Amino acid sequence: MDQSTVSRNASRCVLIVDADLPRWLVANSAAVLGVALGAHGYIAHGPDLPDSSGSMHPGIGVMPLPILAASASDLPGLRQKALDARAVVIDFNAAARDSRTYPEYEDKLARDVPEYLGIAVHGPAAVVTSLTGNLKSLR
Repeated sequence: MDQSTVSRNASRCVLIVDADLPRWLVANSAAVLGVALGAHGYIAHGPDLPDSSGSMHPGIGVMPLPILAASASDLPGLRQKALDARAVVIDFNAAARDSRTYPEYEDKLARDVPEYLGIAVHGPAAVVTSLTGNLKSLR
């Protein structure tokens, strides 16, 4: 398989967060989405590695995970476009942020329209890039 075929078929994953969130909530949103991606098996982890002194470091994700910025009003549309393109989408929303338990989150989600704080998009690199290529990195 030549390099261009590998590149076309490779997976890509990005996080897209509301650019206007306070930094603590950006960090929280990214952490929740990253944990969900790993828990669902979308990002594999590498092996444990020793440092120069022999101390071991548990494996981390082997796929880059850029954090991109979008406006809160753009997140629902980006989410739907990604779903329409058959990408995997995991979202973090205000109902989840404001819930103390998963049953509380389930109840809020069932009765309220989600207010998205961030989404993770995973799929073929070409699909993810076409959906997110115009977004800038979060600064």
